[in-house]
This record gives sequence, C-alpha cells and structure tokens, in this order.
Amino acid sequence: MTDSLSATPDSEAPGRLTALLVRLLFRQATVSKVETLSEHFRRITFVGDALKSVAWAPGAKIQISVGGGANRTYTPINWDSVAGQTQILVFTHGDGPGSAWASTVQEGEACAFFGPRRSLDLERVGDDLGLLFGDETTFGSALAFASSYGPEGAPILLFEVSSVAESERVWRSCSPLRATFIPRAAGETHLNAVAAELRTIISDWAPDAYILSGKASSIRRVRGILEEHAIARAQTSVKAYWAAGKKGLD
Repeated sequence: MTDSLSATPDSEAPGRLTALLVRLLFRQATVSKVETLSEHFRRITFVGDALKSVAWAPGAKIQISVGGGANRTYTPINWDSVAGQTQILVFTHGDGPGSAWASTVQEGEACAFFGPRRSLDLERVGDDLGLLFGDETTFGSALAFASSYGPEGAPILLFEVSSVAESERVWRSCSPLRATFIPRAAGETHLNAVAAELRTIISDWAPDAYILSGKASSIRRVRGILEEHAIARAQTSVKAYWAAGKKGLD
C-alpha cells in the first residue's frame, strides 16, 4: 500500500516560507505599464487596491521582491492613493537581480513590495531653495523632490552621469525642469567639475537645503565641499544608494 500524500522535500521549504511571508507582509500590485525610455531607463507603473489609502511622502522608499528571495529598493516618483497607483523610474546597470527584474518585467505581471517607508525626508525642505546632487539612480528621488514644490518653485538639480545624451533625453521625457549633467571620467576626475559647479551654485544661489544621494564616494566629496563653505549638517540630508564593489545599499 502506498501513501497518497507525498512529502515536501526540505529544499522546497525555504522557498514556500518566503512566498508565504511575501503574501503576508508585502503589498500586492500589478504592473500596468512599462515604458522603455532608453537603453538603461524604464518607467514602471503599478496599480492595485493595496496601493489605495496609503500615506506617502516624496522621498519615501519601497522594497520590491525581484525574485530569488532578493528585494531591491526604489523611490516612487508619485503615488495616487485614491486610484491606487504609483510609478518608479529604474536605471538598469550591472547584472544584479534588480536590473534583471527591471529589464524583463512585463505589463500584467504580479508584483509584491514592502512600504512605502521613510527614507529621504524631502518635504522638510518646504518652500526653501533646495539642491539635489545625485546620479542616474536618483532620478526618481529628484522627480519626487520636484513634486514637493508648488507651481512657482523648483529645486536645483546636479547629476553625475555616464551618458549626458541619454540622461538628458530621459530627463526631458519626465520633467520640464532644468538639470545639470556632468559626465563621469576615469578615476573620478569629473568630481573636480562637480566641485566647481557646486561652488558656483553656493556663491550665486546659497541654497537653504542640500540633498545628497547616489554613489557613496561622490557624496563624500560633495560633503567636503559643503564643509569648506561652512554649510551646517542640519541643512544636509544624505542617502547613498550604491558603492563600488558593494550590493544592496538601502
């Protein structure tokens, strides 16, 4: 006589446990639109009842389950808590699970994510003049930052990028706001140009608040320039999204 109930292999248990936790703890949504803006940028829209009546603030983060038990963090561009809809702008670079997911996700696919949760407090800038420094990975944060201003206001935006042409094209497709793009160079020598531009901005505009995001080593260089100009740390918000040789910075 044989038992009609088959045993579950031990190797399957962790996967089933992960799936259960995702269903219990993560918001469930559907990918309603995927727009390929360039070779490395995709704008992805999510919809779902779980996205309704959600308290969201510009700069908040979500952590998306991208498969294989991995999660990756993104900053929503916007959030419509009435319609139950949000968008992210993803820069696909490298061969990690986040880039693999963003490069292949299709409209109609189910998606699960945790959040939104507090990350960069962009609303605290209020009506003050703010500067955001970052790179391609922070375009979403920059768009959210811009949305926190009224129709008469706008932040100063300064980016280090691998391709100025691609970045300008993508940025224009997302926002009418002016942004400055400085091309990366070997050995991070382009940070000299970033420093020169930043010194000019401080001299001419004297921003009240500074948002520093993107690559960790670039942020350190920019913080040094702010210290040279006696910019108080209370005026600065910092969030490193990545560092050379490291994965999963949040």
